[in-house]
Amino acid sequence: MTPEVFERELLRLAEAAGLQLSEEQAELCCQHIALMLEWNRRVNLTRITDPYEICVKHLLDSLLPAQWLPREGLALDIGTGPGFPGVPLKILCPDLTTVLLEANHKKVAFLKVLLSRLRLKDLHALQGKWETFPEKPDPLCRKQYTLITMRAVKLQPEHLTELASRILAPGGVFAWWAGPGENLPTVAASSLQDASMVFHANFSYALPGASRPRQLFLWKKAPQSL
Repeated sequence: MTPEVFERELLRLAEAAGLQLSEEQAELCCQHIALMLEWNRRVNLTRITDPYEICVKHLLDSLLPAQWLPREGLALDIGTGPGFPGVPLKILCPDLTTVLLEANHKKVAFLKVLLSRLRLKDLHALQGKWETFPEKPDPLCRKQYTLITMRAVKLQPEHLTELASRILAPGGVFAWWAGPGENLPTVAASSLQDASMVFHANFSYALPGASRPRQLFLWKKAPQSL
């Protein structure tokens, strides 16, 4: 599939899903995917290589939940891998200042090349684990965040109690992409009795060709939290 065909297919799928995506935004997504597939020949970035599946399982899955998320402010994408959902969300929501956090140094090397190609303002890549993010010397680790996103990463209570509760601004959102048919994780729900994070909502959305809907779970930091 040529870049032009890929871009048209992405725009078609986005329109069918009710997602407003401009041609310029679709082109940026196309550049992201083209570089990812180029690097994927020598660095394991993704197991999904079919262009249609990439459109659906990487791009649409990253973009459709934007309707329930903040569209401006400071965002942290935990375990971003080759940039999902952080890069597509940044493309869709240019008023987000986005930090891509990834532990694997080869994936971070890819992200830094990607950022130089896309030339988007206020998009950053940092190497590191979420457990040590607040202690890193980078100034971006000292700020209060509006949004934390996490996709294709297993949810642990500590994501909420030890990271989100520390770095989210009051009213900030923690968003977890769950697999099809997921229920509210018991481990997360039961661990928040003494924390500032409050479960907010869960939403379902359909991906083309999927037999079951995807799930997005949201927590918010209590407004009165310091």
